[in-house]
Amino acid sequence: MKVRALKLIVATVAAVLAGSAAAQSFPNKPIRAIVPYPPGGIVDIMGRTIAERVSAQSGNQVIIENRGGANGMIGTEAVLTSPADGYTWLIASASHISNASIYKGQLRWDPIADFMPVGMFGKSYNFLVVPASSPAKTVADLVKLVKAEPGKHNFGNPGNGTPPHIAFELFKHAAGLDIQGIGYKGYAPLLPDLFAGRLSASMLAAALTITHAKAGSIRPLAVLNDDRIKEFPDVPTLAQAGYAEAQLISWFGVLIHRKTPPDVAKRITELAEAAAKSPEMRERMEKTGNLPVWMGPAQFEAHMKAEMPNWERIVKTVGIKP
Repeated sequence: MKVRALKLIVATVAAVLAGSAAAQSFPNKPIRAIVPYPPGGIVDIMGRTIAERVSAQSGNQVIIENRGGANGMIGTEAVLTSPADGYTWLIASASHISNASIYKGQLRWDPIADFMPVGMFGKSYNFLVVPASSPAKTVADLVKLVKAEPGKHNFGNPGNGTPPHIAFELFKHAAGLDIQGIGYKGYAPLLPDLFAGRLSASMLAAALTITHAKAGSIRPLAVLNDDRIKEFPDVPTLAQAGYAEAQLISWFGVLIHRKTPPDVAKRITELAEAAAKSPEMRERMEKTGNLPVWMGPAQFEAHMKAEMPNWERIVKTVGIKP
């Protein structure tokens, strides 16, 4: 019995030392950060921003891999089928984590049980926009235009159940509009149709709105934020336009496999936190109209748990289905 106990102690100590050694040498090869959406959208932009800073500060390359499909579900699942060694990250957003209730019963993973939070590094607000060619100059104009021709107008969204989709459905519900929603696989295929006027309206992420409004391709009518923003001081908040219930703000963070060794997970959090709090990251985020934040693992997980019931209630209110 004594020999068996001694062997068990030795094995346990060896495992602890091995894990500690792995954490001390981490990272010693490129990290793969999976963005579960196509290139060009807000999740991709945010993912590349944090990846660039971690790469620059750690001296180890963080490579973005776009794995779009099924509103982020394909890329998300790819993280769980990869080794739980800390070298595969998920660039997560409220789009496919907090509102996973839309796909309840269809998912082979649980956003809390199967993933370990590293940290939230940013938030982004959306804009209600129309093509530059639209006669609508205000939110009231858009409501009047759509009500004058019920069923003839449409709005584009970057994916079923995404915050822009849900926000527009809330706006549609509050304004009593008969307008058809068209879902796309990300912003990349949506934008050309919006610019060409084939879509009557959309909700766009701040980074995309700032870029394309300055280029003259779209017109922002309202911002889904608590305050107006300096880039568009004349554009009211959606609450100021009379539709506070449609004001949703998206978050972005890093998740890893729940079975990742604790020491390695701690090291990943250190890397992400240092990048998120850097002056370079803050400047880059603010230039693209995003909100730099940092929320550590415990606070981030509590935030996700707290907002999931609210997302589920909203989804039921507007009737969004998979």
